Amino acid sequence: MQSAFAYAEIRAENNAYRHNNKGLIYLKENYYFGAIKEFQIAIDLMPEAQGSAAYYVNLGMTYEKIGYPSLALPCYEKALSLHPLYFDYYLRVAECYKKLGIVDNKLEEYKNKKFNPLNTIMIGLLYIQNGDVSTGILILDDFCNEEKELLVTSGVKKYIEKIAKTKLD
Repeated sequence: MQSAFAYAEIRAENNAYRHNNKGLIYLKENYYFGAIKEFQIAIDLMPEAQGSAAYYVNLGMTYEKIGYPSLALPCYEKALSLHPLYFDYYLRVAECYKKLGIVDNKLEEYKNKKFNPLNTIMIGLLYIQNGDVSTGILILDDFCNEEKELLVTSGVKKYIEKIAKTKLD
């Protein structure tokens, strides 16, 4: 007779990853309620881990798909706070501000707390979201020149190239 045994420990990281993947499958199938539940479970298993930023973004995207950008915004902001060196999260937050019509307020808020060089990214993006593309590009370009060694800088440079190209077209 063979014996069987099970692992006594729960691996939250593996379980969170599985719930996130299940949520992505539900999202692909347009089963939004199930996707929201799965992303929330993944987040609950590891709420403060840097890797959970992706789970927060997935939850935010789901809320946006069903027409609730006001529920998506806290998800995007949390993702940004967990992983502040990933440019896409800045862009998602700025675009969500635009959808909610609060770009002007947030621009003033970020200008007043400029002590963090990463806030410069958001200021540049908010100018672009507000329609002042030239000023936004200049601010982002200055950031790239001042913060050459940061991981986020390459994402900012790619975005500047994309925006400059679409502005010329």
